[in-house]
Amino acid sequence: MKKRLIVLASSLVFFLSGCKEKYIPPVIDSNLNYLVVDGSLMNGPDSTIIRLGRTKKLDELPVTIKEQNAQMAVEDADGNVLYYFQEINNGTYAVPGMTLDANKKYKLRISTTNGKQYLSDEIIVKESPPIDSVSWRLKEDGVTINVNTHDPSGNTKYYQWQYAETYDYFAGNYSLIKYDPSASSTDFNQMFPLRSGDELVYHCWRTVLSSQILIGSSLNLTEDRINMAPVRFIPKTSVEINATYSILVKQYALTKEAFEYLENIKKISEQTGSLFDAQPSQLPGNIRCVSNPAEPVIGYVIASSMQQKRIFITNNEVFPWGYFEYCPPKQTIPLILDSIKYYFDGLSPRLVPIEKTTPLFTGIIAALPSCTDCTTKGGTNVKPDFWP
Repeated sequence: MKKRLIVLASSLVFFLSGCKEKYIPPVIDSNLNYLVVDGSLMNGPDSTIIRLGRTKKLDELPVTIKEQNAQMAVEDADGNVLYYFQEINNGTYAVPGMTLDANKKYKLRISTTNGKQYLSDEIIVKESPPIDSVSWRLKEDGVTINVNTHDPSGNTKYYQWQYAETYDYFAGNYSLIKYDPSASSTDFNQMFPLRSGDELVYHCWRTVLSSQILIGSSLNLTEDRINMAPVRFIPKTSVEINATYSILVKQYALTKEAFEYLENIKKISEQTGSLFDAQPSQLPGNIRCVSNPAEPVIGYVIASSMQQKRIFITNNEVFPWGYFEYCPPKQTIPLILDSIKYYFDGLSPRLVPIEKTTPLFTGIIAALPSCTDCTTKGGTNVKPDFWP
């Protein structure tokens, strides 16, 4: 039983918190194939997103596989269907917006393609108080971002935060031209036309979602208030604040049971030693397999309104910042067809063209993609609507 719980905990941490480091525990043999439910019911205009997956052997990556073509719905306490989910991506299901009554209880029902039925316990609707502020502090080693909130009624006590951070960055080289493999092989001018505005790859924006479990409680305080709860630390050598940085912090209210569930998962995910150093407690979620009550289901679904607040931090506010990226010198590629195809052709070109040699057009000045095409680092050249 102990070994099975360790595998369950590790699988859940991987699925919910997006762990990047691979940990291979002593037990990797079990092909568990348990359903993993990741998401919350959003009370309000914001979309409800729930991801479904299945656990696999821990020596197989990813640890969870996506559960596709499931049927999922929100029901009231009497079993009446109120909202149906639509699968918007493999294993990801959504409802555009829901209006839930804080005085009523709801259930989440899931039907999978293997014929099994899953049903949550009754879910109460929590109302999150507004976020008072999102603040930041500059220290010698980086920037710490904190959230502050309170509930005058004293009814919340348990909080969860998630965030979406967006930052812009620039390539080391400004590429004026692109390579067009469909152009005539005898016309090098046509082969390297100017980039249009939407083809420029010098300035990019990247958005990253939070991956840690961020929770807090005011249970042992004299008032229902959270002060300076850390949600993000940005090291001074990172790219995030090399230009402009923005973070959108989202806040949810939790029940006591949901908080304890997430707290347990958080402790397991942050444990630095062996998982055998401390006996992990059982992970009693609030979803059951109706078809087979003995089958474990991983996940805890809550219902809450969402409050959010966005801030911006500019490089001028944290100057001097320690980020630096080395780019090798540019290269000049002669107008030889074999050389051009070698360096610029294919899905992963060795170089990206920057400009033509002048005053005589005898070659193409080029550089590494990582130093010339900002989209190679996970960003997009499309400016977000909220960007200043």
